[in-house]
Parts: sequence; C-alpha cells; structure tokens
Amino acid sequence: MSNFNYNAGYGKGLVDFVRTIVPTLGNILVVMNVANIDESNYHHNQEIFVPDADSLVRFYTTVATAYAAAESNNNDVILIDANSSHSNAMITVSKNRIHFIGMDGGGRKNSQGAKLVTPVASVAASVAVIKNTGTRNSYRNLKIIQNGASSSQTSAFIDTGEGTYMENCGLEVNASLSTVTQALWFAGDTCHYKDCQIGNSTVTHTAQTQAPLTIKKYSGAYARYSYFENCSIVQYTSQTNAPCIQTTETDGFIGWIHFKNCSLISAKKGDGGTAGGAMAVAAVTVTTSGYLLFDNRCTCYNSALFSENDAYIIHAGAAAAGSSDDLGGVATPMNNS
Repeated sequence: MSNFNYNAGYGKGLVDFVRTIVPTLGNILVVMNVANIDESNYHHNQEIFVPDADSLVRFYTTVATAYAAAESNNNDVILIDANSSHSNAMITVSKNRIHFIGMDGGGRKNSQGAKLVTPVASVAASVAVIKNTGTRNSYRNLKIIQNGASSSQTSAFIDTGEGTYMENCGLEVNASLSTVTQALWFAGDTCHYKDCQIGNSTVTHTAQTQAPLTIKKYSGAYARYSYFENCSIVQYTSQTNAPCIQTTETDGFIGWIHFKNCSLISAKKGDGGTAGGAMAVAAVTVTTSGYLLFDNRCTCYNSALFSENDAYIIHAGAAAAGSSDDLGGVATPMNNS
C-alpha cells in the first residue's frame, strides 16, 4: 500500500468514511461524471486519492465501467458522485456483495442527488435501470429513474436477488405512462428496503391495474420473507383500480412480505391542480401462497380502503381491513371543532 496517499490524509479519510457506511475490506471504485465537472478537478481528485498497489481507490466515468471492474464477493464499494444524472443502459447486477452509494450526503427519502437514469429514448432491452440478480448487494442514497420511451421499459428497479439491502433510495418511472409499469418489480428473497420512496407524483399514470410496488415472479424467481420499513409508496394515476401495492399471481410470492411503518399515498393532486382517480383500495392481492403483513403503523392516504378484504392480507391495526365499516388504516381528516 506504499503508493496510497495516506500522508495527505484525503485518501485515508475517504476510506474511513466509506467504512462507516459499509464496513468492508473491498476495493473502493469512484464514479465521477467528467462531462459536467471541471476536468482539472477530476484529475486533481485522481492525484489526491492515489490508488495503492492493490487499486484500493480507482476512478471511472460511468457506473457501468465501475461495476465491470468490481470483484464479486469482495464487498467492493462503488461511490457515485452527485454532480448530475448518470445515464446508462440497464445494468444487470449479477455479481454478489457489491455496494452502490450515492455521494450526496445521504439520509433522504426523496430528491437524492446521485441519479441513475435510462436515456430518454426507446431502448427495449433496458427494461429497468438496474436489474439486481446477485446476492447481498446494497444500494444507498440513489434516485433511480426509468425514462425510456419503449413500452418494454416498465421498471426502475427489478429485484430477483437474495439479501438485497436498499436504504434512502427513490424509485420511479417517468415514461411509458399508458403502459402497465412499476417503480419496483419485486421478486427478491430475504431482502430489506428501508426509508425509500417507491413511485412518485411527478407524472400521471393512465394504465389500469398498475402499481408502483408490484410483487410477482420474474424469470422463475419468487419474492419471499422480506421487509419494507419506513417506506412511502406513491401512486399518481387517473385510474381508480390502480393501487399502491399489488400482487398479480396466485403463486406470486412465498411465505410473507412484512411492511413496517409504511405510508401508501394516492397523490390525488400530484401536479398541484389536476385531481387523479379516487383510489378504491391501496393494497390488493390475488396470491394464495403467502401473506402481506402490515403493522399497526401502516396507513394509506386518499384511498377508500387500506386493503381489500382478503385472508392473505393481515393488518395489525384493523379487525377487518377491507370492510366498509372499518377502513383499515385509512388516514382521514380530523375535525377538532
């Protein structure tokens, strides 16, 4: 490690900072968007964070090239700068134990500074911005936006991996609005999503029976035994039958998916003026192979019912989450007069 610039302190500071977020002995790969920053600054950073003999710190100009250099099962960390959007074709994260971190300060549920987006073009192969198929990969402080114009580009994030961890990320689809889309197509095994916003109110989706969080099989992979904690799931639609959470197959997941302190939001006036559809039900399922579990802090906004009355949806805050006389967690205006 003789070449590493520990004497300047900057390189060691970067390594120490990263390891407070992701305790790791892996390599650190830094992505900087040269097209939108002063190139001399880019080279200056390369000089400050001098790579050691084992390439502990390395610099790249795209997320795709940084990912290509990452070593599977080594707990490598990819740091992504927040100067502008990083535009890429879909990245399939099939390697294991790779950690993606947006460098915008972190801690946000929305408006993250480090953005990964598909180009505003029709690229049918980019069905998602990221398709995660590997084991124990993690994503932090990122905004992941599907901007593709093809009707095949239906997801921001597809997760078929095992042990995925996502925190402080925003997932959204801003194109193909008349197509059935989902911000998150979830088919992950023992995953944990925390403090994330899934869906948004930027654009109105007009397709029926589409939801920002859709739980269903993908290429033979099943969702199972996973947590969504402190997440906001946002739908802005003209359709009354478009929920916030849906399953679409009787065997669409296995066991249970547990929601803890989550908000299901129908953005009725997402643009500030135009009213969306009056959401009938915020959570729906046809699955009979597992249960959607909601703790008593989960609630919905601007929906007639939290969920349909289904034996496979269990809400700790209501005896009958789909009955007409018990709205099952619906947040209603309070009259204090």
